[in-house]
Amino acid sequence: MDLTRLAPWPITASAMERIARGLNNDTYFVYAREGEFVLRVYRNTADPERVRFEHELLGRVATQGLPFAVPAPVRTREGDTLAVLETDDGPRLATLFFRIPGEPSSGTAHDAWLAGRALAQLDAALALVELPVRAPIALGDVHRLVPDPIAALDDLKLGADRARIDELFRHVIEVRDALAASLPRQIVHGDFGYINVLLENDVVTGVLDFEFAEGDMRAADLACAIYITIVRTPEADRWAVLDALIGGYRRALPLDPTEAAAIPELLLRRSAFGIAHWIGRWRAGLCGPEEPLARVGRNALLNAWLTAHGPRLVLAVAGEKLPVRR
Repeated sequence: MDLTRLAPWPITASAMERIARGLNNDTYFVYAREGEFVLRVYRNTADPERVRFEHELLGRVATQGLPFAVPAPVRTREGDTLAVLETDDGPRLATLFFRIPGEPSSGTAHDAWLAGRALAQLDAALALVELPVRAPIALGDVHRLVPDPIAALDDLKLGADRARIDELFRHVIEVRDALAASLPRQIVHGDFGYINVLLENDVVTGVLDFEFAEGDMRAADLACAIYITIVRTPEADRWAVLDALIGGYRRALPLDPTEAAAIPELLLRRSAFGIAHWIGRWRAGLCGPEEPLARVGRNALLNAWLTAHGPRLVLAVAGEKLPVRR
């Protein structure tokens, strides 16, 4: 992308560098006389109202006194936070953000504690934001191109995995209302990833990527972080990282016992949502079938892990430990 695409914003850019951060959108570092910025070109949505909600939320969260920054949009020459850019793939929504200093955190236990605490601090701040809290979305609402997730499984060559994912989807659909009715609800971040937490000198400087922020069960944010840790951390390190992540979160925001007990269900829900989301991206031509199939494989890992460790995980989230065997 050349620098002329930055014409909507009142900056004098000298260079632009694409970065491989995140999977849903195109992201660039922008270097200008006025400072450093981050350009996001949305590939995951073409709905301006969805992006404007994100920007409205960011503005309100920024007033909550968090010890770290959240993205702040740069207004265009017309005073908007959103622009439409012509790209090689056609017109795309785009936003220029002020760059927050720091580097993405890693999945180490040290960084996981910091990331967990930051996520909890963010959740506490999001609970204070005066915006409507919508009901948690259903599986059929995850992606506009996947209104019938069970039928969509016919598109994938799942083989022996078909019955397992069919059962997962039906279970998530069946328990949705009871789960939502039993747990505290608020706006949540919705897309935890260690790369979305910026660190500098062992201090969290920012939390990024609020594209999926919306009303949900409060515990869904911690469940997302736990899910990412389970499926991406080597087995030998998994519990050390999970204990650090959960400990950091509990340091700032302990969940109640009902939420702790619901974590395994929320993990299954997160797994199902991930499969549906990537089927949608595949249908939209944004990835190949290997991406939703990879999430199917992660579900098998998650199921096996929960069978072996589910009770210990619930106790950890509740702040308890397994009794010592005598």
